[in-house]
Amino acid sequence: MAQCKLTPHEFIQNAFSPMVAVMCSQLVDQTCQKNNLSFVEMIQPFCKLSTEAHFREPSGTSVAVRNLRVTMLDVNSRPPQATLARKLLNESVSLSGSDRNTSQQIGGQTVDIPASVPWFEAWRETFLQVQFPSDHEFTKHYIACILVVSSAENNPVETVQHMGLQLQQLQNITPAKLPKWFGPGVLRYYVLVHDAVDGDNDKAETTFNVLKQTYGDNNCYFLQMNSRPPGQSEDQNHLPDPWSQFLIRQVDNQEANDQDSSPRTPAEIGGVTGMPTHVITDGSCDGETSEVNNVLRPGVGPVIMSALEVAQEAGENAAPITVEHHPLSPDADPQNFVLASSDKNHVPNNDVISATSHINANVWVGQGNQTSTATQHGAYLTTSDLDHLRMLVQEFCVKALLPHVEKQIQQLNDLISNKKGVSRSFLSATKRWFGSNKPGMPGSSTQVNAVIYSSDAPELQLRRLGDLYFMFGDYSLAFQAYHAAKRDFNADQAWLYYAGALEMAALSAFMRGEVTQKAQGYMDEGIITYLNSCKMPQFATRATLLSTECLKGLSLYGEAAKQFIRMTSEDSDLRSALLLEQASYCFLKATRPHMMRKYAFHIVLAGHRFSKAGQRRHSLRCYKQAYQVYENKNWSLAEDHIHFTIGRQAANLKQISEAAKAFAHLLTPSSRQSATQQAAFLREFLTTQQQLNTEERSLGNALPVLPLPLVDGSAIQVLLGSLPPLPFQDGASNVIPATGITFSDVTMGETDIRWSKLEELLVAEAQGLLPMIFKPTVQLYSSTTNNTTRPTGIVGEPVTVCVMLQNPLHISLPLHDVHLLWRFKKSSEVTSQLIDNEMVPETADGPVLTQHLESVVLKPDCIQEVILCVTPRSEGEMQILGIAYQMSNSAAQQCAEPSNITQHTISVPGKQVFTLRKPIPKVRGSQDLHDRRLEISVVKSAPLLQVIFRDLNSEMLCGELQRVTLEFQNTGNAALTALYVASTTPELFSLGQPLPQQPGVHQVTHVVAHLFPGQTHAVPMWLRAPDTKGITSIEMLFYYENANSNSNPRYRLVRHSWQLTVLSSIQLTTTALRSSAAVWNGMQEILNFTLCVKNCNQVHDQLMTEISLLQISLASQVWQLSKNVVVPEDVRLQAQEMVHFVAVAQRQEEDGAKRNIFSDVTLNQNRKATGSLSESPYIDFFNRHFAGSTKISADGPDMSAYLPDPSVSNTGSEINKDSSVKDMDAALKVEATIILRWKACVTDGGGKKRSAIGQHHLVVEKIGTPITWPLEPTGPLQQQELMGPLRIFHPHDTSSNSPGASEKYAPIEILQKLVTYNVWHASQVIHDFKKSRLCVTPVMLTLQNCSDRCLVVKVNTLGNSSSASAANKNQLYSPHSSSSFRWVGLAGTWLELGPHTSGKIYLSAAIGSPGTYDLGSRLEVLCRSPGAPEADAVSQRWHIESAFVVSSAPSSGL
Repeated sequence: MAQCKLTPHEFIQNAFSPMVAVMCSQLVDQTCQKNNLSFVEMIQPFCKLSTEAHFREPSGTSVAVRNLRVTMLDVNSRPPQATLARKLLNESVSLSGSDRNTSQQIGGQTVDIPASVPWFEAWRETFLQVQFPSDHEFTKHYIACILVVSSAENNPVETVQHMGLQLQQLQNITPAKLPKWFGPGVLRYYVLVHDAVDGDNDKAETTFNVLKQTYGDNNCYFLQMNSRPPGQSEDQNHLPDPWSQFLIRQVDNQEANDQDSSPRTPAEIGGVTGMPTHVITDGSCDGETSEVNNVLRPGVGPVIMSALEVAQEAGENAAPITVEHHPLSPDADPQNFVLASSDKNHVPNNDVISATSHINANVWVGQGNQTSTATQHGAYLTTSDLDHLRMLVQEFCVKALLPHVEKQIQQLNDLISNKKGVSRSFLSATKRWFGSNKPGMPGSSTQVNAVIYSSDAPELQLRRLGDLYFMFGDYSLAFQAYHAAKRDFNADQAWLYYAGALEMAALSAFMRGEVTQKAQGYMDEGIITYLNSCKMPQFATRATLLSTECLKGLSLYGEAAKQFIRMTSEDSDLRSALLLEQASYCFLKATRPHMMRKYAFHIVLAGHRFSKAGQRRHSLRCYKQAYQVYENKNWSLAEDHIHFTIGRQAANLKQISEAAKAFAHLLTPSSRQSATQQAAFLREFLTTQQQLNTEERSLGNALPVLPLPLVDGSAIQVLLGSLPPLPFQDGASNVIPATGITFSDVTMGETDIRWSKLEELLVAEAQGLLPMIFKPTVQLYSSTTNNTTRPTGIVGEPVTVCVMLQNPLHISLPLHDVHLLWRFKKSSEVTSQLIDNEMVPETADGPVLTQHLESVVLKPDCIQEVILCVTPRSEGEMQILGIAYQMSNSAAQQCAEPSNITQHTISVPGKQVFTLRKPIPKVRGSQDLHDRRLEISVVKSAPLLQVIFRDLNSEMLCGELQRVTLEFQNTGNAALTALYVASTTPELFSLGQPLPQQPGVHQVTHVVAHLFPGQTHAVPMWLRAPDTKGITSIEMLFYYENANSNSNPRYRLVRHSWQLTVLSSIQLTTTALRSSAAVWNGMQEILNFTLCVKNCNQVHDQLMTEISLLQISLASQVWQLSKNVVVPEDVRLQAQEMVHFVAVAQRQEEDGAKRNIFSDVTLNQNRKATGSLSESPYIDFFNRHFAGSTKISADGPDMSAYLPDPSVSNTGSEINKDSSVKDMDAALKVEATIILRWKACVTDGGGKKRSAIGQHHLVVEKIGTPITWPLEPTGPLQQQELMGPLRIFHPHDTSSNSPGASEKYAPIEILQKLVTYNVWHASQVIHDFKKSRLCVTPVMLTLQNCSDRCLVVKVNTLGNSSSASAANKNQLYSPHSSSSFRWVGLAGTWLELGPHTSGKIYLSAAIGSPGTYDLGSRLEVLCRSPGAPEADAVSQRWHIESAFVVSSAPSSGL
């Protein structure tokens, strides 16, 4: 808590120190003026005794007097007039300050408060000095008078006698006026001043002896001074001046002029105009004012004005107050007076009435008529002279004053004792019994302060006695006297006297150290009586100042704060401000509980009242102290009030920098003010900042950092290079530049990984191998990238920066001339001279070209992306520091008329400095990392590839082929070479080149060895749309190297990605079936491919497609399409239409080359050839479709997305199968691909047509399994069914890890389809059954081994009883074929067949009657591996039907 210099006991003791009048002759003042001091001023530093003195009580007990201090004033001095008193009080506060703060920890929060409060102490001391003495107390009455004469007088003794007569006249004036005396017997003390250099020593000694003989040795003192001759004067400027602190507060008798009374602050001007400067009688009810020259008695007017108003700080209360005085008081008048505070007329300034005074001229060192040179005091005084002054006070107090006080105490005690039993008047007794004993009670009808006491009244004598005891340190007897007087005053309802007795009784109890709750109640009652009953707030204020010191001394800070707050009112802003500040410190000091918020609230109130009183410096200090508590408490409105007041006060005090900081705090994201209020705050800030810039412009300071807009440092992105241009139309061609990298790519984490994978593939392909540590190229730097290395920029290529600017206000924020701030260091210079564009204007030959945005308007409550760029022009190091701009207020919100917008607009230049967060090391204990994304190394030259796509559509049909032209242009300043391209979907592109070693990478070999700067090269490229409809993201990465292999960077990249909308085209379904027909010559196998083509276009689609089939091709190592195919003429499939046809493929002899054989069948109506599949680009897409196309993803290559049917894909168990099993599996494998080429006529919604060609691939893996591509969309349940049945494993199940029976032996479904067969015989026979009962016909059975393994085949002929006979019945014959035939001859035989070879067996069938017979029935074919037991032979599942008609020959007899 802010501490006072004086302890409570010292303050109370000094406040009630004995008053001593000093009367000096003119020659004494002349002698003292050699030292620039009057006698009273000279004696001030020595008015406190340094030793202990004693006096005796009436009982004979010795009382020790410690630290006695006497107050010496000129007998002609008067308290200042109201105007000057107000000025003194204001100056005492404004001229005091404390630069030293102390920190205090309260409740976990630290606050800085002043270490001391000298302004409050100065105001308190001045407040006590400007008070007029009152008749209800004697502490401010003179108890003695020192008569000072000079030895240089013509007749010093006569001068002393004349001064004694003047003193007698002052004491005997009736009615009494200023000065006021303690009693009739005032101590007189005589001092003879002798100038040691200019005076006559003999005359001085003679005169002093006469004085001692006349007035006594103890009442006289010889004071020698000015012992230093003028020639021996020493410069004492380096020594402390003991008189300076007393001269500031000293008051003399000279009359104040208008300049001394002039106000210093705007608040004082209002106060001065409301000063009470004249008196209005009660009869002036009409409000007219009148002069009172003829109404007031001489000497009364000024006293009446000052007794109440001065202590109220010169009448700040505008309400008139009625004052009633004691009849014997010098302030009394037969009439009642009302004090007015609004007239400008002054009381006439004549010799009798005028008692005004002003402070010493040495005080006002700051006025215009005074010099600023410090005045030297005591130049002619030696050390012995100072000792004489000190001894003067010592002798006066010990030998004269204390004996006089002892005598007065004895006399008063005897007087009080003699009159104690005397009865008072009948009226007084009546009041005691029937009147109220509390001030202001309803039963009390006595007018306030209307009780009359004579000067020798016992009550006043008792008060005199108590004051003597109190002033000289006998506090116990003082308490007894005040307590007794309090009862008498209460009984007489003399409330002013009663309040004074209560006040002094409470102080006596505190000074003697026996404070009780009752004693504290005395002080509270006294203050309330002063306020409510006596209507004298000046005495209530004094009592509060004294009481609070006592309470603080007792650590009762809460009670002290209450008393401070009680004395705050609207009549005095300065007093209220000081008391509120002291109350806040009391709250801060309180411990149970801590009252931090009360401290902050009351210090804000104090700052507000300081502001109203014109004390801006103290108002600013209070608000700063309060902000320490309200800071970061989310009380935004309270913070806004504090910051706004701080800004206003600092601006008025010419602290422009402080004001700008305060106004800047009003523009925060947490502001809850309305848009109108925020606009006002913004205007205040801009106005203040404009003044600050004007002051600092001459100093050459850097641009100020403005509070708006906010910049998110973590969101800053740096792009090496410019943003890609937008697509445009070049004649009939649609030109699309490569998309490159944009700022929207920063959040695509998985995409960045895919690009890194592509770059890794390109580097491996171009350079042969990857470096030991591969770091992907970073072109867009953000908070998610690795920014530990400096980015590399190229001379002439822009560096683009994306900044997120936030406007948290509810009003728009216009910015002008927005550009980047940079610092550049040229690498060619030896010295490290740095060039920046903040203070130095840019030149045409500067190292960096800066882009300027003319205007950017940030909308209310928005975050806006602003893109700026700089282009380096020379090699070196460039650092981007921040952004600079001109911020202005929104004139449209300030002015309603558009014509006045210009004059209301304020523009202020400023900047925002980029602050990047420090990256967190991934490994604990590793070295610190630095974010260097804004520190760019600029190299001299590098190639720059620009890629353009011509005729690239954004919509395509599934499987559609489109020709696109790629144009490469080197726009850099160096040659490039080794141009490569990679894609995540390489199966969709064809550049007419064979498959590379790395999947997905295609080297552009059409480019010459070097592509020089400015050179352009075009390359055709075919694009095939995916087979599934939807939106597909296609990504391409171009790689090229600098022709100079030692350059940095060695290679560069160009990205291109776009969204391709794929629409449905056709759906192809096929099934491969074995044919039972065989060719006689060679006995080759035949497959039938049944195909169904459907146009998937919907009737309600925006695009309508009409599809024509052009060509079907088969790619296989062993199968070749037959040219004979039957298709409908001119097939044109409309929406949802489909066509069916069959293609026949024949097995060819294998030559061991293991290469695909392409066979084509034309399907168009004119049978025109459309080009072989072996030509480009058709063969390219076929090869990419089956080259193990790799899809680059965040997790690595993924092949499954490009397999036509996941259910038939090979698994890892294929490796563990036995070779014999593999040979048998070949019986069902086709391993062929059907390629269907088609043509479509596409009509859009506007009727525009275009022609498109396409190509579909369908992989046929297995015989008898239908294949559809593209697949129909399936739900989760259907997808589960396609994946096969669910298998449950247990912990000991090892069937999936070790080869089992299913891997050693072929499945039964394969073993049953290894061999096919057919029968050959005559279709019809005419037989004469009369001649021969049996018709025997020869039958040839052909067997075909479809596997890659040698087989042993056995043919069994079955009888009628065989189960096979029933199984082979067919419903194709009506009536049913006859089964009454028998196989005769060979009944069962074994035949060994080689891989894919055929064999013949000759059988005979015996038929006993005419009819139709199915000779394909009742045959069983079994096969087994050579060497296998016959029991392992498996019956083949093959069904043939062969009709044999037997007709009976006509009878020869007919």
